[in-house]
Amino acid sequence: MRRRLLLSLGLALCGVVQASQQQPHLDLTVTPAWQGWSRPGRATELDIRLSTNKPTRATLELVVGHQTLRTELELQPGRVQRLHLPLSPSAGGAAVVASVTAATAASGPPLRRDIEMAQSESPLLGLGLAGEARVQLEGFHTVALATDDLPRNASAYASIDALILDATTLGALDQRQLGALLTHVAQCGRVVILSNEAQVRQVLDGMAGCAGQALMMAPSLQEAKRLLEASLAARVPAAMAGANIGTLAQANQLSWQRVTLLVAVYFAAAALALIYLSSRPLLLLLLLTPALATLAVLALLHTMPAAAELVVWSEGEPGVPLARYQAWQRFPGRVRERSRVPIPPQLAAAAQPCDTRQAMRFDYDAGRALLSHAEFDTRLFHQVWLCYAGSFPMARAIATQGQPDGLHRVRNAGARAWPQGWLLLAGRAHDLPALGPGGSAVVGAPTGRPLREGVMRTALARTPPGAAAALWELELAAVADAPAESQGWLLVAVPPP
Repeated sequence: MRRRLLLSLGLALCGVVQASQQQPHLDLTVTPAWQGWSRPGRATELDIRLSTNKPTRATLELVVGHQTLRTELELQPGRVQRLHLPLSPSAGGAAVVASVTAATAASGPPLRRDIEMAQSESPLLGLGLAGEARVQLEGFHTVALATDDLPRNASAYASIDALILDATTLGALDQRQLGALLTHVAQCGRVVILSNEAQVRQVLDGMAGCAGQALMMAPSLQEAKRLLEASLAARVPAAMAGANIGTLAQANQLSWQRVTLLVAVYFAAAALALIYLSSRPLLLLLLLTPALATLAVLALLHTMPAAAELVVWSEGEPGVPLARYQAWQRFPGRVRERSRVPIPPQLAAAAQPCDTRQAMRFDYDAGRALLSHAEFDTRLFHQVWLCYAGSFPMARAIATQGQPDGLHRVRNAGARAWPQGWLLLAGRAHDLPALGPGGSAVVGAPTGRPLREGVMRTALARTPPGAAAALWELELAAVADAPAESQGWLLVAVPPP
């Protein structure tokens, strides 16, 4: 009897050892950008590294507030899978959970890492310096940064308010880090580079947005501090706020027009029936009509596609190859259901819910390092908005010259042709003809376009007093997965003659 018990126990132990040998072992580390510092309500980035001891498929989830980011990974032994995931704005922390999803292996308990961000109430100054030198700005909290602390997503630069980098740190950035930094520079981020090299100055000056007001080059740390203090005293044009979307969007009301038409037809028929009919069956049918109409309207709402709408506003400057943009995508609620929508890949670098209280799940494509889909609940009369921000290549440049007769000669100073648009000058809108590179035309008579009045007012408000700008509609057909109801505009500043 004792031998049988020992034999059974041995077999059980062998099964446990064999099961443990078959079960993949995951290793998960999570490191926030900026040494873990951020500002309340601002986006940042997490550097996530995941490895395993045998081939397996794993699911990784990043949970912050009401949002979840999810991705599927194919892991190989001896190879670390590294992801740089954008972290949506949140006042609290985040949780990263990794679990095995292979059907042929025991999953085991998931790995979880809880991340608490250090939230600074003061503005943040990032110092990327190779040596031991340090500098302090009054009212700022200073964070010393190693090269790997700088993010790969441009949206993560929202965490800091100013940045000083020396040439050594700048040269050590990888391609994605450098791309994120240049995008931040094009979006008017305050950056000081400690370098006197003409080549570095030429590259960065060519990328600087806001007429170079926020990008500075300094030979020493003390000079960098002086330039940064002077820059902070000057106002840099802010990106457009989401509150202005109403002046740009021309919402598609076709669905509600159909419903309104049905209701109007019913009331008209009811009024005629009450006046001319006395038959009880017909009156009974008339009383039942509201219920039938309600069912018809509900059926109509279920059959109608929920037409999304995309609005893009972008701004550029002559000589700067990147234009910065903000975009808003509206998903109107028709019925209570779970919606899964694709995210346009050209806009996916900084996608997030406009309302951080909106529960939403994002799918992340690890191969392309982009968000691919968003999933959320919809209901009647409730709209869900996605917000995007970033930059895109822009090669338009315009020059103007006033003439004695009060007209203006406009010249295409860029390398590419531009379509028809509008020239905003002295508070008036003028027709701007299509011109090829080097082409010119005389512009004078003001014109009004009733359907664009809100857009014109927005463009004039975004143009500094006494300055001129050109406004074009954007061609969004090349934006993959963009809804049919898409509108976009590009505002380009005109340099003074």
